Amino acid sequence: MHQYLLLKKLNVQNANAIAGLTYGFPAVTNFLGFAHALSRQLSERLGISLGGVAVISHRNHVHARQPKGWGDYVFALTRNPLTQQGNTAPINEEGRMNMQVSLLIEIEGLVAGDQTTEQALQEHVQQTIPSMRLAGGQITDFASCEILNDDDSQQKALRRLMPGFVLLDRSDYLEAHYLALKAKQQDTCLFNAWCDFSKLKYQATPLEEQPLEHKQGEPRQQAESPSTIKAKWDYLPKPNAGYLVPIAAGYYAISELYSPGEVSCVRDETVPVAFAETAYSVGEWQSVHRLKDINLSIWRYTHQHPWYLAKTPSSTTTILEPDAEMLASTSAFDPDFL
Repeated sequence: MHQYLLLKKLNVQNANAIAGLTYGFPAVTNFLGFAHALSRQLSERLGISLGGVAVISHRNHVHARQPKGWGDYVFALTRNPLTQQGNTAPINEEGRMNMQVSLLIEIEGLVAGDQTTEQALQEHVQQTIPSMRLAGGQITDFASCEILNDDDSQQKALRRLMPGFVLLDRSDYLEAHYLALKAKQQDTCLFNAWCDFSKLKYQATPLEEQPLEHKQGEPRQQAESPSTIKAKWDYLPKPNAGYLVPIAAGYYAISELYSPGEVSCVRDETVPVAFAETAYSVGEWQSVHRLKDINLSIWRYTHQHPWYLAKTPSSTTTILEPDAEMLASTSAFDPDFL
């Protein structure tokens, strides 16, 4: 039976709201990295490790504003400290957000019924979490830390996490939509299929043509000019049903695997290194009350070179290879350019 560590209602401020080409919520790799950092401390002290993570969002607010009171949003940024001349310093745009999330993290190596270890685990997590960061943001407080080691406690925990929305992997929707577009239009690409889950699209439907009436005394050629065509603009629904969003779901290697120490200025020169780009997929925000099994919402890493992806068991898709033009653009990658 799976055992889970429930971190209920973590309040995080100034978390990173940008994930590659997407924004509005941190990438799922941020939460897996948080669990991995916590797992390293637990394995040293208690011999317990943490695995996959389920993400439940209760509240989030992106630091954005409308300069004119209407129209496009822009990120609300700060430029401090000032330069020596007293001017605002140039900065790279950073998207920040405040959020309240709950995490369900797999526990590995905990013997069921070992109350001493369970108590030590809870105490250590409660002392450690305030000093950690989640998606680059500061954890200001959290409601509770619990261990769920039976079906009854897990089902009760899901009910207590309402109102909230759990993030699920829906890469199978992307695969189905891409294949449908490919059957209609051979020159379509995977990127266009992915964008359909985020774009707002409208289509013009022409109404019945109303030719101009010929008035007495007017030249005949004026009456025979093209008629004015009126159109009705209809919203095109997004593929599939549900609250579907584009997400950053992992990485794709764009270079060969280099031996330890062969590439300079890396974080750890004792491990092999490969350069990578962000890999994208489609996710769905689903109400917690519809989730029957926690395991279906657990994000875990999968390895299939050159892919390094986070997926949930709810997805049964096969990995789609990048488009030919994308592979051609990355085949000439030169690490010396960096």
